[in-house]
Amino acid sequence: MATFQVVPLQEAQRLVMAQRRLTEAEYRQYVRALDANTAGRIELSDGDRPISVRARLKAAAKAEGKTLDIQRQGNALVFWLTESGDNR
Repeated sequence: MATFQVVPLQEAQRLVMAQRRLTEAEYRQYVRALDANTAGRIELSDGDRPISVRARLKAAAKAEGKTLDIQRQGNALVFWLTESGDNR
């Protein structure tokens, strides 16, 4: 017999959301968390390609109407908000 379960709406949406959309939403959340006095840092895992993570960050920033300065530091990417014409 089938079992019924009540789950929070946010959890249900996350379960059915495509992995790519989930990743996009996650990166947009990273960008939204930044302000003029903060920076973000993403530690790269074994399977992560820095160029792919950088592209996701840039796409998330663009979707949020923001510009990021993104720098590689060892096995991590560090990023912060910049003025529109000030990015590298």
